[in-house]
Amino acid sequence: MLQFRRVIMQTVVPAFIPRLAILILAVAAAACAPGPTAPDTTAYQARAESLEAAGDHLAAAEEWQSVAEMSAGSARDRAYLRAARNLIAAGRPAEARRTLDGIAAAPAGPDAIEFALLYASSAVATGDPVAALEKLDRLPPDLEGRALAHALRLRGEALFDLGRGAPAVETLVRRELILTSSADIADNRRFIWNRLQEAATAGADLSTPPGAGPDVAGWLELGRILQVAGGNPFRMRGSLEGWRETHPEHPASLTVLDAVLANFQALTAYPSKVALILPLEGPLASSARAVRDGFVAAHFEESGDRRPEILILDTARLGATAAWERAAEQGADFIVGPLSKDEVGQLAGVSGGIPTLALNEPAGDIPLPGFIFQFPLAPEDEAAQAARRILADGLYRGVAMVPANDWGMRIAESFGDALQSGGGRLLEVRTYVSGLPDYSDEITALLHVDDSRSRHQRLESALGVNLAFEPRRRQDTEFIFLAALPRDGKQIAPQFRFHYAFDLPVYATSSIYLPGERPGTDLDGVQFDDMPWILLEDDTRIAALRERIGSVWPAATGRRARLYALGFDAYTLVPLLRGSSSGAMSELQALSGTLYLTGSGRVARRLEWARVVNGEVRSGTSGNR
Repeated sequence: MLQFRRVIMQTVVPAFIPRLAILILAVAAAACAPGPTAPDTTAYQARAESLEAAGDHLAAAEEWQSVAEMSAGSARDRAYLRAARNLIAAGRPAEARRTLDGIAAAPAGPDAIEFALLYASSAVATGDPVAALEKLDRLPPDLEGRALAHALRLRGEALFDLGRGAPAVETLVRRELILTSSADIADNRRFIWNRLQEAATAGADLSTPPGAGPDVAGWLELGRILQVAGGNPFRMRGSLEGWRETHPEHPASLTVLDAVLANFQALTAYPSKVALILPLEGPLASSARAVRDGFVAAHFEESGDRRPEILILDTARLGATAAWERAAEQGADFIVGPLSKDEVGQLAGVSGGIPTLALNEPAGDIPLPGFIFQFPLAPEDEAAQAARRILADGLYRGVAMVPANDWGMRIAESFGDALQSGGGRLLEVRTYVSGLPDYSDEITALLHVDDSRSRHQRLESALGVNLAFEPRRRQDTEFIFLAALPRDGKQIAPQFRFHYAFDLPVYATSSIYLPGERPGTDLDGVQFDDMPWILLEDDTRIAALRERIGSVWPAATGRRARLYALGFDAYTLVPLLRGSSSGAMSELQALSGTLYLTGSGRVARRLEWARVVNGEVRSGTSGNR
């Protein structure tokens, strides 16, 4: 046996040793060999640069991200920077910001500047100006050239986004000093102008700080002109022309205003002849004369060389259709009128395509030709705005009291529809007969005060004793909506308070207030919507206009002031509506409201709000408290 083991050992050991040696040598060789080689990104970079040069920035960004994923260290960071740059160029700033967030640490050297600029650019584009300014503040103070120009542009944009108009303008004016190309300088000035327009619309502070240079002060004054003009191209044009006369050497005068004023002049250019067709005799004569006076007053507010010829025709004598056709025959380029619903409905059959602004809407669902715009002072629209205001004040459940006639029913329907569409609920509507001295029955029924009395009587009867009692109104309502003329409103509003609704806000439409008269304490607490011409007497522009024309046109500030404003605004709308059948008219802050054109060719109004306080109208004080 022992001999057998020796034989085996002699046979196995010599064969095993060479194989073990080979294995040891292989391991040692592997330990000495170089590591795996990095992927070759040359082809990817070539494709990325080719796509970038061709303007396909999104595809280029994808290639650069592939390069970054195959790279390490500074090469990886630079590839991510190139990807972010192309994503911004492709209009994908959010993706660019996420790509930059993928860089573990802010790069050093020249890459640090590009990183900060790209990050600030993506932050501005994604609505984060604070983050943009934080990155820009970390740039080295000795930055110069195109990098400095880019940084100042981004800083100005971020400051404008934060509503800081003066430092934004100061930054961009400083930027112009380092620009060398006339095209870049012109672009910088257009950028300031465009951002000033946005800032003015947003109500940003554009006051001039102490020590501001003349260029900065001039730009900010332009911004305030834009704010005061409120989007009205006529006021804008006149104010800008006056500003340019006093600032002939300002950068805006040298570059921007020529094109801006040319645009406003084209926008506000009147046609050669405008016809006004109104019922100047008969039951609507006094209303028509107020509209006519406003129209003519607006005509004389326009400078002489821009005034069109005015043709006035009487629809009471001719009929609406015949008056419209005669205006067309006599060469009118635009027709304003007629005034009543019936007259407007008569225009359904006219043809010829002459742009027309009807000062009402037809009764029923009579379709009008597409070239006829409608500009009604509709009480239904005011009721709907009241409903939206109530919802904005955080109130959702309420009751309404309206007159028992067609006017009241239309207002109640419009109010209820608007309230319901906004998530509110009209719990009950009560009607009343206009002209009565007492509305206790209607009010107690609306507020369910009688129900509390009935419950008290039933309880006393059941217990057989007299119980102390104070009537209560219903507890499920948050507001009252009242449709009333001034005389009825002064009777009804104090009776709401008497019948335990003293803590409920009361909303109404403009019908409750007669212009030119003191509403009196009976209407205290009532909130209503109305025209700027009626409510904003302290507005500088409106006060100046009232003073200028009030003595010449008595209807301008009297009980027919709303019709005067309708005529004034109708004249103003003429050049803006020419060629605007597609509904492309911008908003216009006018006497009768903020006007805008709906897709159906209807000029709609947004009104101001006021509250009666101590018997006086106080504008801008609405709300549910």
